[in-house]
Amino acid sequence: MRTKLILLLLPLTLLAACSPKQSPGTAPAPLEPRRGQVWQLVSEQGRPLPRSKHSPTLLLNPDSQTASGLAYCNEYTFRYTLQHPVQQPDGDRYKVQFTFWGCGSVECPEGGMNAERRYIGLLDKATSLRLTATTLTLYQKNNELLHFELQ
Repeated sequence: MRTKLILLLLPLTLLAACSPKQSPGTAPAPLEPRRGQVWQLVSEQGRPLPRSKHSPTLLLNPDSQTASGLAYCNEYTFRYTLQHPVQQPDGDRYKVQFTFWGCGSVECPEGGMNAERRYIGLLDKATSLRLTATTLTLYQKNNELLHFELQ
């Protein structure tokens, strides 16, 4: 009986011993913004925003290092650089720098222009970016500025 038990457990033991193991200290590759992903703004400085067809969007194009989208009324473009991803349990964090490149010029409804200026100003202040599979958050130091969800 003992021999049968050993013969039954031996293949399981060998299978477990041969399974690939991740070496200690090896972390998964960091997430990186991908071309074509459209992010929609859901909160600004921690305040939730109602979703609408005019909600700001952000599209990062890593090939040209440009960020573009809709800022309430007008389309905008920034140049950006990402550097030094730091892997964290809640998403990979990068140092980021946005440089304003241009904006359209369409009349906004009442209050829209102020919201647009505030949004563009917050993008310009961002110093780091946290990325998960479904969210993108911009920070100035450790203060959350803009929080987006993948559309």
